[in-house]
Amino acid sequence: MANDYIEAARVFHEITKHSYTSVRSSPHFLDWDNKPLPYKIYPGSASVALPRDLNLSSTPTLAALSSHVPPDFSASIDTDSLTRILFCADGLTRQKRVGDDDYHFRAAASAGALYPIEIYVAAGDVAGFETGLYHFSPADLRMTGLRRGDWRSYIADAAGKRPSILRARAVIAMSAIYWRSEWKYRARAYRYCYWDAGTILANLLSAAAAEEISAEVITAFEDPALETLLGIDTDREGMIALVALGRTDDPATPSPSVEPLTLETIPLSANEVAYPDLVKIHRESRLVTADEVASVAGAKLDSAPAQSSSSPSALHLETITSEESMGLGETILRRGSSRAFAQEPITAEELATIMAASSEHPQADFPPLTDTYLIVNAANGMEPGAYYYNRDARAFELLKPGNFRGEAGYLCLEQPLGMDCSALIVYMADLERALHAFGNRGYGDAHLEAGILGGRAYLAAYSLGRGATGLTFYDDDTTKFFEPHAAGKSPLLMVAVGIPRSRMKS
Repeated sequence: MANDYIEAARVFHEITKHSYTSVRSSPHFLDWDNKPLPYKIYPGSASVALPRDLNLSSTPTLAALSSHVPPDFSASIDTDSLTRILFCADGLTRQKRVGDDDYHFRAAASAGALYPIEIYVAAGDVAGFETGLYHFSPADLRMTGLRRGDWRSYIADAAGKRPSILRARAVIAMSAIYWRSEWKYRARAYRYCYWDAGTILANLLSAAAAEEISAEVITAFEDPALETLLGIDTDREGMIALVALGRTDDPATPSPSVEPLTLETIPLSANEVAYPDLVKIHRESRLVTADEVASVAGAKLDSAPAQSSSSPSALHLETITSEESMGLGETILRRGSSRAFAQEPITAEELATIMAASSEHPQADFPPLTDTYLIVNAANGMEPGAYYYNRDARAFELLKPGNFRGEAGYLCLEQPLGMDCSALIVYMADLERALHAFGNRGYGDAHLEAGILGGRAYLAAYSLGRGATGLTFYDDDTTKFFEPHAAGKSPLLMVAVGIPRSRMKS
């Protein structure tokens, strides 16, 4: 099968849906003795220590979220700035001992705190850093050397000679080790891995903007070429995205020839379980030839079908100025995932700010694929109800008024977080449009974009002293709740925002 056999994504999406019945008829019990290691470790391989005196950016988070650095005005990259970007994307921010277990918390949110995403860096023009291919180790803030030489041309060739990669100062490659997420979420983990990559990208893109370094996300590339370069076990670890970081006036020179990479890594678990449905969608989403890459990179979305809209009465709200938000570094260090909300209101201005700051499409080789809906439970200055958020107009369109706390709690698998939060943000997509344009690759792109927008909502909420958490959901019930406006769309990710219970004012 190939990427254009879109029935593969349709089937996978259908069989991995959650419903009231499926959740109860297919219980899954976690084997804690077999929980996967959250780090990829190359024993015996040489590594380079990164600076630990990070001096994270004090740029207001809202400013970093809304900034776009044109490639022609991109700053240079040195070891310190590269380290800050990597730390803000996926660094180890704190540790906590719970019983007999150590919990390691990273800079970006991860479903189940399982951290399936790996980061590799092809350093080309990074001041103070040897040219080469590296693996980023967040556990000890080190870079493990994988290959010497400049690999930007090789990566650019795999990505259809993407100009931003040829002139990038560094290229970041992101992959997913599926078993880390499969351990808890089984085949549905494929979706979760894209969410996790998206939240990491939200942090990474914001950190790069704070450094005044351009960044472009690329998902159209030949998977086999990059798997060979990184030494990836094809069925266990899949490519997710590339990021062209910075710009140099001198394009990359031809890369060395690629020999097989056979570095030893420590097993993640005593017994890894493969889920055939996940393996199948991964295989059938890969781009194998240059022609496939060119087809996806040059594809255009069909025009969106006409929708019912309440735009004549759309609500345009004032937003909070960037200077009123925490610095990006402080926000990332404070960020967590709220475990309980207080059923207290935030202000309409706060919600408008979170939505405006998080909703801009990233600089990427794929177009906007997602739409945003909300259930507003409690926002002073806004009527409770179900809304569509018009990203272009930055306006809230009321779909139906009412108190829907009960429905919000039910839709996110009956978790109190959805009922108790101030607002539940729901990212949805017309997957048929994405699949017809980009093949099965569009399925991952849509989830990736939802993860980026959701990750930005996290940062915006925490920068204002509020909380956020990502949630999963009953698929078809969520679509039905937002119909007729959301007819034909599938939910991809939910993010609840509000006042954490522990932070309630007395």
